Amino acid sequence: MERSVWRYLFLAFLCASGTAALALLFYGSTRISEFDARVTSHFLAVPDSRLDQVADFGARLAEPAPLILIAFGLIVLAVVWNRPWHLLAAGGVIIAANLTTQVMKALMAHPRLQGALGVSYPIEIHYPSGHTTAALASASGLWLVTPPRWRAWAAAFGAIYALAVAAGVVIAGWHFISDVIGAALVVGFWACLAMAALVQAGLERTDRSRESSRTR
Repeated sequence: MERSVWRYLFLAFLCASGTAALALLFYGSTRISEFDARVTSHFLAVPDSRLDQVADFGARLAEPAPLILIAFGLIVLAVVWNRPWHLLAAGGVIIAANLTTQVMKALMAHPRLQGALGVSYPIEIHYPSGHTTAALASASGLWLVTPPRWRAWAAAFGAIYALAVAAGVVIAGWHFISDVIGAALVVGFWACLAMAALVQAGLERTDRSRESSRTR
């Protein structure tokens, strides 16, 4: 097994460990939960303000309708670039990450400082953030489907999209910051496993060889 495969597997292990550690810390420690709420409160917009409306719009970029368009776009790009296995990996990340988050939200529902930020903010009591998971998983899917020479652009575009959603759910008062971090770790876990599988199958090496031959 290649060293890079072990590196991705190790990163996946770190993401899984981080997800569990965050849950234990922010749910099990009153002091850390209060710190989470205090930090989150500094980012909250005034209800019904212009900033609140912008944040709400950003958060809703990860609603079903935009996500369906993104999924369709990934399929089109994969067909154009002839990358069926990378599309399969991207789909696996998107499905697995979102399912993991939904299961965790159901299992870890907890009245965590509900109302700590004021009754005006409908903070969800579930960890991790579903919207952030969907956005980051879609961004990861775009990066996986994109050929190596265009991945910097894919990473930039995906980061802007995911940041808009993540910032939106916090500023609009939908989630605590810990929920966003937890979502990032969940997606990171599955994305690292997907990359490990692609590298192990030799698909990433083949891509790089093709790119090198084109530049000669």
